[in-house]
Amino acid sequence: MTKNLGTTLRGSLRWRIFLFFLALIGLIMAAVLGMVYRTTYGHTLAQIREQLQAGYGVLDNAMAARSGLQRQVTATIAGDYGLKDELVNARPDSAESLTVALDNYRRRGEAGIALATDPERRVLASTDSRLKPGMSFPRPELLQGEAPADALLILEGRLFHVTATPVFAPRPNLIGYLVMGFAIDDAEALRLARLTGSSLSLFGGTPAAPVRLAASEAEGPAQRLLALAPAGVSTQASRDGEYVVYRAELSAAGTAPIQLLMHRSLTDALSDYRALSLQLLAIVLFALGAAGIGAFLVASTVSRPIQAMVDYVRRIGSGDYAARPPEERRGEVGVLAKEFAAMQAGIAEREAAISHLAYHDPLTGLPNRNRFQLALAEALAARHDATRLAVLVMDLDRFKDINDTLGHLAGDELLQQAARRLEQCRREGDVLARLGGDEFALLVPQIGARDIIGIGLHYREAFAAPFALEGIELEVAATVGVAVCPEHGEQAGTLLQHAEVAMYVGKGKRLPYCIYNSKLDHHSLLRLSLMGELKAAIERGELALYVQPKLDIAAGQIAGLECLVRWVHPVHGFIPPDEFIPLAEQTGAVRHLTAWVLDEAMAWAARWRTAGHGLKCAVNLSAVDLMDRGLHDLVEAGLKRHGLPPEALVLEVTESAVMSDPDKAVALLGELKAAGLRLSIDDYGTGYSSMAQLKRLPVHELKIDKSFVLDVVNNPDDAIIVRSTIELGHNMALSVVAEGVESAEALRLLGSWGCDLAQGYHLSKPMPAKDFLAWLEHSPWPAKGRLQEVRRA
Repeated sequence: MTKNLGTTLRGSLRWRIFLFFLALIGLIMAAVLGMVYRTTYGHTLAQIREQLQAGYGVLDNAMAARSGLQRQVTATIAGDYGLKDELVNARPDSAESLTVALDNYRRRGEAGIALATDPERRVLASTDSRLKPGMSFPRPELLQGEAPADALLILEGRLFHVTATPVFAPRPNLIGYLVMGFAIDDAEALRLARLTGSSLSLFGGTPAAPVRLAASEAEGPAQRLLALAPAGVSTQASRDGEYVVYRAELSAAGTAPIQLLMHRSLTDALSDYRALSLQLLAIVLFALGAAGIGAFLVASTVSRPIQAMVDYVRRIGSGDYAARPPEERRGEVGVLAKEFAAMQAGIAEREAAISHLAYHDPLTGLPNRNRFQLALAEALAARHDATRLAVLVMDLDRFKDINDTLGHLAGDELLQQAARRLEQCRREGDVLARLGGDEFALLVPQIGARDIIGIGLHYREAFAAPFALEGIELEVAATVGVAVCPEHGEQAGTLLQHAEVAMYVGKGKRLPYCIYNSKLDHHSLLRLSLMGELKAAIERGELALYVQPKLDIAAGQIAGLECLVRWVHPVHGFIPPDEFIPLAEQTGAVRHLTAWVLDEAMAWAARWRTAGHGLKCAVNLSAVDLMDRGLHDLVEAGLKRHGLPPEALVLEVTESAVMSDPDKAVALLGELKAAGLRLSIDDYGTGYSSMAQLKRLPVHELKIDKSFVLDVVNNPDDAIIVRSTIELGHNMALSVVAEGVESAEALRLLGSWGCDLAQGYHLSKPMPAKDFLAWLEHSPWPAKGRLQEVRRA
């Protein structure tokens, strides 16, 4: 009976339908499981391979950025005149001072090692005991040519990113090399691993006999995988699972290439899908049970949803991360759809984050320089011939002072607030970006000739209200540089460069905005050239000393001279002192200039003293000189060398120079006065000192600025100021000198007020020092025998 019943069931249409759909559903589910596994495996493998390749690109960019930063740090240090002086005077057997300086530079630059060599590449000093003075630098190929070089370097099992920069004094006079080494250890490897999203290891030697240098993991399969993996991306099996490996060779100075190994566990990545596999199995069992209820129920509740999931998975596998998941359903199919949707969202989010980091500034969230240049290039390509396009570069004024005073966190907060304000002001269609530091850029795709200034001022209005930082309200302005296409260039790089040139010129002239002009570049190039040539000009003898007599009004006799420095450039001709002296103060060459003027002044004073004229010499000092603790020794050595007594020299300082650091200036001036030198306040009335500050200064003489004397005969206000200053100086027991006397009437008026000394064109224009004695012979005023005055400006 049972046999007949089974036969009946097997022979019935329902049985055949049941078996047919049961087998069909079984085949479908098997195909789905296989396809899901294959798609998941293939997609996961492809995703990891792409992530490793992208990670290598991120690593390469990070190393390139690090290399650029290291070159900037090393080049900045190499240009320091203090380092150059140490290099010139250093010897391998006596380089303690250079070692201390290198250690300071190392700490400031956050480097692992720092060393200096002579031009023959022998170590002069090093912060690393393994590189002793006198020995040859182990990688001489880095110290070649005139350009900085960097490479990976292995020193006794440690890996360093080394940057070597030649040091000139000046170019092309090579005086040595500065080498800075930045350690790449496990901590750095861990940081790079986090950037790339994969485990990272660095090995020396060969893949067959590797030597571990740095790794993001203390233990792992990296060494075993290195022996198996070829160059590039590959899949390797290990005892603890399957791995996707990226191996590359990094060139290193003087040694075999360094082996870079990046890997991720494919087994671990696939383990996230085990829950999905169990859910798929549950779906299979559910489908098989549903088949017993009815063929139509199986077809409607299992086949169509599964097919939709297959299509969805295939689209994800093909890279379509925008694909929408199947309609929400209950049961296992719905759970599977949600899991795949979550996986899809995670992949899309990671790719979006990587893209955002590549083209946006992490501090402000604005587009970065790369994105701005792309947008600028696109706008230039789409521009019509009749359309103008503008690039604006904005730089915050006094940002460095705020950053140094309140700290970097406050500086970052200021940049974020500025970015938010500019974004609020941004017009529709304009592109705003942060170029770096405190520089922002704006792209205006369409602009009229009359709108350029208005748009610049519109964005500058973002800084009208004060900024609140650290509980303080600060007034912060910005300087805007503007370049317009096609007038100022038609290439993205050219326009951006010209806008930056205009911005820097505007900052130098304290303008709210500046539109690019081709003459601005010439000025910048000349200024840059002069900055590098001033010290060499002193050595080549291009400077000359000019003198202008000074008259003792009451005695009617020449009491001294004011001497001025003149620079006659062999190419550019006469360079005004107002141009090259500020450059000397900026570059540190002012100490060399002061030393030259002191020596020349004392040399001429000694010659005139030999000729019977005991005139005093006054040398003007800058704010930088007043901070130089070696000035006292320099003056004493010069007096001794030329055989002059201390009273033969007068040193002049301006009010503004003293006010840069009053305490230090007063202390140094006190030392000089105690040594017997006469001191004078120059250009009085143009600075910012108070009466109390003037009272503190240990000076003997007060010089009234010529701006008050030139029109003293015709201007009652100037007359009141000059007369009051003379009375003030005498009340403080100071002698008073009036500059800018250009008429006999002015000289008579000053004499009636009791002014002690006068100088100006009425007496004589400045003349070469060698012509002074000849002038004195024909002068209506004889020499009194007081000290000659010398000035740098």
